[in-house]
Amino acid sequence: MTKTRPAPFRLVLRQDPAGSAAEPTGDLEPGDSAAGGRAPGDLPEVEFVAFAAHGRLSGRIALDKARLTDMLNEHEAFQLDHVMATRLPEGQSRVIKQLVIERGEIFLVHAGGPRGDRAQRTKTIARAITVKAGPYLVTGDVHTAPGIDPLLFFRKRHPMVPLTDAIVVYQGAYGLLEENVEVVVVNRDLADWVRRAEVIGATSSAGLRNIARNGTGIQITG
Repeated sequence: MTKTRPAPFRLVLRQDPAGSAAEPTGDLEPGDSAAGGRAPGDLPEVEFVAFAAHGRLSGRIALDKARLTDMLNEHEAFQLDHVMATRLPEGQSRVIKQLVIERGEIFLVHAGGPRGDRAQRTKTIARAITVKAGPYLVTGDVHTAPGIDPLLFFRKRHPMVPLTDAIVVYQGAYGLLEENVEVVVVNRDLADWVRRAEVIGATSSAGLRNIARNGTGIQITG
């Protein structure tokens, strides 16, 4: 039986910080980009922060779409440059010149860059939802057409779903950490559960932290 090779991101975060300084780059050929197949220098770059089971990646990524969400939904793997990899919750960090992360490893992402053409946006209503994905809790607004249930919308979207005005809470070495971001993109396929934020008291930072401390038995359905 052929053994499955661990993805580069997991290798990086499981490695002893005092050990080898190898720089895994996946299976890309020279000059290729994981997202789009063009040379990274030909594409606009934005700051990119990804959260996975074993930690947090902060680096830069070349966009090949007008919106990050569209690119995340179209491709299966992404090349990051100039990366700071932080193992969670321990907190050890290391710098990697370049690596590839697979979409199936990413619980959520936030990044800079454009949010799409305002002229092409349709009228929507912002509804606050809370998502637990692995070790991360996120509250943010999902934007739906009037009359559409936000939870149903979340479950029926493409795998990567954007939430605006978001709060991300997760465990660090010395307690809970919090990040407030304009847009976070959640991997719906890795969600443990999703609920309306007001129903479970998670519309504020304090409420979200309380859920993170005490836990909940809520499970995603459908």
